[in-house]
Amino acid sequence: MEESTTGNSAERALGDKFVLSFLAASGFQVVLEFGNAQAMEEDGKKIEAAGLSWKRIPQFNPKFDHADLYMDMRSAVCRAQFDLEDWI
Repeated sequence: MEESTTGNSAERALGDKFVLSFLAASGFQVVLEFGNAQAMEEDGKKIEAAGLSWKRIPQFNPKFDHADLYMDMRSAVCRAQFDLEDWI
């Protein structure tokens, strides 16, 4: 099996997971998982524009890791139900 060389080295180091974590204006810990880096970066820019900070985490397991809210943004249903503006 050949190793993939697509993406930059930081993305390869974190694997294929695009998980964003931030502390919402309400004080809740919010974790969002995306299907690609572009979608994650777009929401990251919105979070920064609201004066909040975010970080990319290597992985998140909703059963064992802590977050007040976890949304799998790869799902159309989750994307329809989640409004980032409500949290920033």
